[in-house]
Amino acid sequence: MSNAAQDMTEKEFYDSIPNPNTKREYRNGLQRFAAWFKHSPDEILAMRKADLKNEDNFTRKRFERELEKFHAHLKAHGSATNSAKTLCGGVRQFFNYYEVGIKLKRGSAVGKSILTEKTYPLTIEDIRKIFAVANLRERIVLALAKDLGIRIGDFVKIKKADLPDLNQESPIPFDIMTGKEEVLAKGHLSAETVELLKTYLPTITDNTNAYLFPTNGEHGIDEDTLGQILKALAKKAGIIVPPNKQFTFHMFRKLFISTGKNIGVSDDVVKALCGKSVASDIRTYMTGIQWREAFSKIADVLKIQQIGNKNHARLEELEERNKKLEEQISMLWQVLDSTMKALEEKSETRKAKMNEIRKVIMRQRASAHRLKRKEE
Repeated sequence: MSNAAQDMTEKEFYDSIPNPNTKREYRNGLQRFAAWFKHSPDEILAMRKADLKNEDNFTRKRFERELEKFHAHLKAHGSATNSAKTLCGGVRQFFNYYEVGIKLKRGSAVGKSILTEKTYPLTIEDIRKIFAVANLRERIVLALAKDLGIRIGDFVKIKKADLPDLNQESPIPFDIMTGKEEVLAKGHLSAETVELLKTYLPTITDNTNAYLFPTNGEHGIDEDTLGQILKALAKKAGIIVPPNKQFTFHMFRKLFISTGKNIGVSDDVVKALCGKSVASDIRTYMTGIQWREAFSKIADVLKIQQIGNKNHARLEELEERNKKLEEQISMLWQVLDSTMKALEEKSETRKAKMNEIRKVIMRQRASAHRLKRKEE
């Protein structure tokens, strides 16, 4: 077979992978296996097909054994457990694509991975710091990313026409069909994101590029560029990322999910909101879910502007002053009421005393008249 045909075999496989990061990982794994095995991917595929036609079971499973050896080779030369699994995954997916897949034996080291936490633990306070130094376009990225919690591959594909009517009451439902698992994300847009979009969209109205984050060409912003923008913003905002942590777009997805779990939103509901797969037998019964209410609980925790931090502080100050004024007015009313009652009581006392005096004077006058008549 010609080199051109061989190239087409690989190209067809790579073209079938929509996510550029995944494509890069699989290409790296397949090419490293080919170099180690000393045969091209096309030759390896032909061998695999021939092996499967052989009646001898040991021969049919040759590449299961070769993959185990390749995995051991990777580990022996410094590859971490997860990295070795990913590289072997490129070979496995290559065989799967051409329907000559490998079935690993139970307990195989090739399929093992370990739980690691390399992603920087992003907080809403970090987002607020970044937001303060970001331009309008970057602020839209931050607001949308923390609202949707979707994968970067789905995020960069959002088009202007995909957006819902922004004149609805917030939060606004925004369903997105995800690419990796083909799951419908029951996304929403918070009030602050909607307001930012209303400001941002007029700036790209005349751009014929269909994407929400357009480039000079016909495509939207790519994943690598978006990742670089986030790293630059973090540095500008003074966020210190430890050497063993990665500042990536995936942080927003983890923040969304962990926030939902922390405040008691159902795991399946959180998954559905950000496009993670939910067991089909459960998803069937999720027809009466109050999606907006569930999202609102998460959005309340993940507010960026908080009525614009300074304004929020000012509002709290005014509310405190108003409370004190109300207390003072209440006290004044009590004093005034007591004073009025006291005055009324004094007034009644004075009237009674005046009446007594009048009666005494009238008695004295009457006595004086009687004495005068006697004298006469």
